[in-house]
Amino acid sequence: MRDEALIHFFYGRQISAGVHLHTNGGAAPALISEAAPYLHPKEPGRCVVGFCAAHPSAVDDIVSVPPQGWQNWKFQEWDSWFGRINGVFLVDLTKLIVTQYPLYSCAPQVVRCDLTGLPGRLMPVEEWLTS
Repeated sequence: MRDEALIHFFYGRQISAGVHLHTNGGAAPALISEAAPYLHPKEPGRCVVGFCAAHPSAVDDIVSVPPQGWQNWKFQEWDSWFGRINGVFLVDLTKLIVTQYPLYSCAPQVVRCDLTGLPGRLMPVEEWLTS
């Protein structure tokens, strides 16, 4: 069984194409953290490029942008969109948090992921969660 994950970056209603990891999907939060200095805080598309630049051997494919209405999706829609082992990771560039829609869960969960390396507004995830 492959350890897959899909990562989308979003800023407001703008969302990037998805970065598809065919292997090592369980390491997606760590990979996102390590890519933080390469991410652009207000341009989701550039984040995909930055993630690929940070981890050229980890990215296996790029998946299209989800259809309109994605911001209201719950587990069911994200599962239909991707539905593989580690599910979908949504990187919110406004709040600097990462939410995971995993394969075997009915609720999203905030994933601890250090995005303080982002240029621009810097705020640790722990600070956002406690404020």
